[in-house]
Amino acid sequence: MNGSVLLYLLILLLFAWFIAFLTYYLKKIKIKKELKKIRSDWGKEKTGYRNYDLIDSFSQLTKTVPFHQLNQQTIQDLDIRELFAFIDRTNSKPGQQYLYNKLIKPTDNITELEMFNRQVNFFTEQVTDREDAQVLLSQLNHSDAYYITTLLEDNLLTKPKWANLLVFNTAAVIAMLVLSVKFPVLLIWLIPVFGINIFFHYWNKSNINKFIKSFPQLIKLIQVSRSFVKKDLPFDNTGIQNNIDNLKGFKRKYKLLSFADAGDNEIAQFLLLILELTKAFFLVEIHSFFSTLKELENKKADINSLVNYTGNIDAALSTASFRAGLASFATPVITVHKKELSAKDLYHPLIENCVVNSISIKQKSILITGSNMSGKSTFIRAVAINAVLAQTIYTCLATDFVTPIVKVFSSIRITDNVQDGKSYYFEEVNTIGGLIEASEKPFQNLFIIDEVFKGTNTIERVAAAKAILTYLNKNENIILVSSHDIELVALLHPEFELYHFVENIENDNLVFDHRLKPGPLKSRNAIKILSISNYPAEIIEEANRIANKN
Repeated sequence: MNGSVLLYLLILLLFAWFIAFLTYYLKKIKIKKELKKIRSDWGKEKTGYRNYDLIDSFSQLTKTVPFHQLNQQTIQDLDIRELFAFIDRTNSKPGQQYLYNKLIKPTDNITELEMFNRQVNFFTEQVTDREDAQVLLSQLNHSDAYYITTLLEDNLLTKPKWANLLVFNTAAVIAMLVLSVKFPVLLIWLIPVFGINIFFHYWNKSNINKFIKSFPQLIKLIQVSRSFVKKDLPFDNTGIQNNIDNLKGFKRKYKLLSFADAGDNEIAQFLLLILELTKAFFLVEIHSFFSTLKELENKKADINSLVNYTGNIDAALSTASFRAGLASFATPVITVHKKELSAKDLYHPLIENCVVNSISIKQKSILITGSNMSGKSTFIRAVAINAVLAQTIYTCLATDFVTPIVKVFSSIRITDNVQDGKSYYFEEVNTIGGLIEASEKPFQNLFIIDEVFKGTNTIERVAAAKAILTYLNKNENIILVSSHDIELVALLHPEFELYHFVENIENDNLVFDHRLKPGPLKSRNAIKILSISNYPAEIIEEANRIANKN
């Protein structure tokens, strides 16, 4: 008999060892596969769909007031979402949310920017540490991980007042069970109670389902954060262990909730059913669920700290990969508060084979003239984008970029607001009004403007543009404005440096070199373009006659 028991125990131990070995082996295979993908993707742009509502949710829930946050007009004008998609090489969903939040909130903290640069360089140079960090973060790459940040919402869920009475229900059930040993008739009374408790148990499932994504992923976030704390990485983990410890209560209570999935395993399904009925009988899930929510209401600061900690690591990894994929880039030189900005071999990151340009702004703002498609809008956007990148990921698309700390505002893509019944001109007025309001605050601004008041007549447009641009040019603000209106050249020349883009007509074809040139635009090709487009000779002759009079 004893021999048989020992044999069974040995077989059980061998089976347990086999399961442990198999689990370890499969985990190694998974990590090896993940590493292969990580190495293959390094330095490459990530493709695929991005859910910006979920990506932006962390930014919306962050309570800290930033130095600056790009407004919706500027996000649209600078194609910030497309820019983010180009930069984003993150390994986790919280990291993706953190990076986007970082990109739309340029900072004035130079020490923080320089520290971020050192962190990026660390991952560039330390390949093993980098890959270990990427593998760890990949545990949070499931789309469910986006929902961790929903736990930062102000009111997670209001507990019904009557739910407190369920404590007495559970106490009564336990009492009746104990007393049924002496009074078996009580078991009959437990039948309707069991039915009522089943109802409440499954009523609560709809509440649990709201958190079926966030709770399990928060557990993973805690585990990943704990692993990072143990590593020797150049990231401030002060207080992170305390944040993890503060969430122990959540981990303990979470175990009593039903998030398990038995799949197609019939035995597992049966065991889960027994467990489910037991929980229903004693209302375990309801008590545990609301207790867990109460726990988390007081732990939002801890969750936020863990998201920021792991997100910062992922953002540094992403930036290192972004830099690795660039033919050239520069870390910016950030100067003191003065009206100076310069860029050498600057280019727009979203334009393939973009022509590089250089500029030096000193004491005067910039007026750029030229025709459509010549490169005006692309250039001023490129300057603004690089100013944002300088104050976010400390990486510029140029060989040199020197800038003061600025707040970036733009007025480029204005559209009619049909729903509010506002015309194009009124939308322009509102947008430019926002720039004027920003110029009156005690911060240095970078204003990017493509045409001023396109929605009104030429005489008033030129007059208003001159007055507005002179007003915005105060207080060390830097303006880059593009315009078709040659009349502005004479009006703004004393306070604005003049540059232009020009096209040539070769063999009846328009040829653009997209090169920024100093001075005002001297050539006029608009009527000639009509001519090569086979407009009637009568139109061309009259247009030339009127133009020559002016």
